[in-house]
Amino acid sequence: MISLKEVDAGYGGKVILHDISLEINEPSIYIVLGKNGAGKTTTLRVIAGILKPFKGERTVKGSIAYSSHSLALPEEMIVKEALTFFSQLLGGDVNKAIQMFKLQDLLDKKIANLSEGQKKRVSLAKIFLKDYDIYLLDEPTNALDPILASEFRNRIVELSKNKIVIYTSHNLYEARDIGKYVILIDNGKIVKFSSVSDIKVKEYLIGIRASKDLTNLLPGYYQGEYYIVKVKDPSDVNTIVEKLVKEGIQIYEVKEMKNPLEDLLSG
Repeated sequence: MISLKEVDAGYGGKVILHDISLEINEPSIYIVLGKNGAGKTTTLRVIAGILKPFKGERTVKGSIAYSSHSLALPEEMIVKEALTFFSQLLGGDVNKAIQMFKLQDLLDKKIANLSEGQKKRVSLAKIFLKDYDIYLLDEPTNALDPILASEFRNRIVELSKNKIVIYTSHNLYEARDIGKYVILIDNGKIVKFSSVSDIKVKEYLIGIRASKDLTNLLPGYYQGEYYIVKVKDPSDVNTIVEKLVKEGIQIYEVKEMKNPLEDLLSG
């Protein structure tokens, strides 16, 4: 159970969140959606107990796993040492986490020498060493390649059948793909808390960077290095990714070319 009542919070005396009230009891995926700087990370830090509110009440019942976008890894350790260290500190199964995030080839590499995507995988692995009641995930698919991101989202959907998952994003595609509920934050205030099915926007334009020309495979057009595809719903993106992978095409990046949050916030 998570409860925030009339919470103000921030840093160094500066208020970022204004009068936030929130009640979450049902196991599910709750997408905290908002533009950069809206207050998403601050909200997670308050829920996690890392940040004490200036005013208001915070009540949380259950064990918490918190995945920060800052990664929080010991850079001088090799991957296996780091995961072993975290398992000794927190408990859990190192081998399970290694398998889950396909880290076998990285175990003897120093964390400082990993790419951002590889570091993200190690950072996520440490919070999946054992089970928790509540998972706070701050933009968890940022820096992951599209295939791993899709696999991670599928895993989170399974996890949410009996866990509370709060998942921050500025990506409406992710929200529509996996979320049951959306908490829309703008300028430090909750402006909408509703079922994801209630979220409607005008159009979705997706940009794809891939290893081959996509002109003959998908209806769309090139804009610089991105192939632009208009989809009816963000959930269609996974189908497109799967189709291209089956064609033997390597996908480097999938991103929104127009931020549909502008439609929501102006609506």
